[in-house]
Amino acid sequence: IRKGAKNYPGISFVIPAFNEERLISRCLLSLLKCSAKYLGRSEIIVVDDGSTDFTYETAWSTFAKYQRYVSQTKGKIIRHTGNLGRAEAIRTGLNKAMMENVCVVDADSWWELDTLSELIDFINGESKSAVTGYIHPTDGKRERNLFVISQQQEYSHSLAVFRCAQALHNAVFIVPGPIGLQEANKMREILNERSTRSVTEDMEVTLEMQKRGIGVSYAENAHSVTIAPTSLSTFWNQRLRWFTGGLHNLLGIHRRMLFKKTWVSLLLWYSLIAEYGGAILEVCALFGLPLLYWFAPDRTFFLYNVLTFLILVLVVGAVYQAIALKFAYNQFNHGKLLLYMPLYLVLRFINVFARFTCLITYVLGDRGSWRKAERPMLS
Repeated sequence: IRKGAKNYPGISFVIPAFNEERLISRCLLSLLKCSAKYLGRSEIIVVDDGSTDFTYETAWSTFAKYQRYVSQTKGKIIRHTGNLGRAEAIRTGLNKAMMENVCVVDADSWWELDTLSELIDFINGESKSAVTGYIHPTDGKRERNLFVISQQQEYSHSLAVFRCAQALHNAVFIVPGPIGLQEANKMREILNERSTRSVTEDMEVTLEMQKRGIGVSYAENAHSVTIAPTSLSTFWNQRLRWFTGGLHNLLGIHRRMLFKKTWVSLLLWYSLIAEYGGAILEVCALFGLPLLYWFAPDRTFFLYNVLTFLILVLVVGAVYQAIALKFAYNQFNHGKLLLYMPLYLVLRFINVFARFTCLITYVLGDRGSWRKAERPMLS
């Protein structure tokens, strides 16, 4: 821990887990190592949400195997008899938590050694009640999957740049599952007073924090790693849930937030107009290209203009990507990600079509759901 931190509050890690026998051991070990380095008290609470595999047994064996860490960190495992959902698992863990602060961590994620120290240092210095950090997507292996590489580029944009901008005016509106730290009492109060209704409960709860004036920020030096989709089907299903849940929060559950005079409201409007409204324009433009080409007075000149525009997009994209990588990894070309920059255009169009699809299905009454094929199958 850096010398600047003088306050070391108790930390309760809450891990909601459903059929995570292949990944939960890695998650627990990373948190045990973080706890061993931390100067304050800590406990780890695993909530097995009705798993049908050996999640429960794997968690117990991990605690037993790494007893040298557990000796100073209490380990608890709570078991639901049925699958009640992530929000209920978090609520159960929170109501059993004994410490002042809680870190909710997805079972398919793991923290770097200094992550807890970085989060606590940030909380001490900024006097916030909640904070999140950077997330590095991986396939858990050699990270050569093109979908994973594209998502690493995407996360560097959305987190290292956009979320940093949000934090400048206390306007972070998502504390995601892979990394987050909140005051336990405030988090417990929110979850016990109201039932979550969206499939993106992390966004729903964070917006409720913003609604209540609870400070939420972003610590760029606190890093976690999470398993990312490795195929089009798993990626598509994940984005359908994310985008539909986002619409449900913005237009339904927390629509009143849009009309408050705050930076959060301004960014929520940006999300609606630029991301969802932009998706409509981009889909129309894409399908309109053949029509424009057909009626162009000079088709060759039209193609030259399209090519010039694409070159401009690549140049601007490369500069933006380099800046994002610098903010995310303290270097411009982490893992040679910059060389793969053109791939991000493909991922971006998939996101555009996913948002467009979600807009249509939301209008038709769909509020999102967890899909069995959303998670990648790891060997």
